[in-house]
Amino acid sequence: MPYEALAINILIFGLFAMGFNLLFGYMGLLSFGHAAFLGIGSYITGISIVHYGMPWGAAILVGILGAAIGGLIMGYLAIRTRGIYFSMVTLALGQIVYYLFYKAESLTGGENGLRGVRASPHGINEALVTSQRKTARRRFSVRVPIY
Repeated sequence: MPYEALAINILIFGLFAMGFNLLFGYMGLLSFGHAAFLGIGSYITGISIVHYGMPWGAAILVGILGAAIGGLIMGYLAIRTRGIYFSMVTLALGQIVYYLFYKAESLTGGENGLRGVRASPHGINEALVTSQRKTARRRFSVRVPIY
């Protein structure tokens, strides 16, 4: 269903905006390479599923770990600068991440993109909801597919 995919995209970009708000709104540090963390996590998750055959839960954890490590490396290199220099360093580091994933055609597919990511239904996506009334007991299943 398209509304479920829209809701997931809203949550992903909302999380992205919250991270940017923490960095720029509270710290005053303008980061142009902020999308690199989203890209690192996404590509590592996709590569784990497609090339290494990992289940989606483990692949998501590996993607989170990879984005955290990438954030630590980029943070270590960028945090020593201030003002416009911080912006330029984060822009350069973001472009380096883009270039690395773009040129790793054997893993990421390059300009064609990563193909073959399958999202199969799992039991964790189903919830059993019971509704009791005086005369009848109704049970129905709520299914939320992950795309």
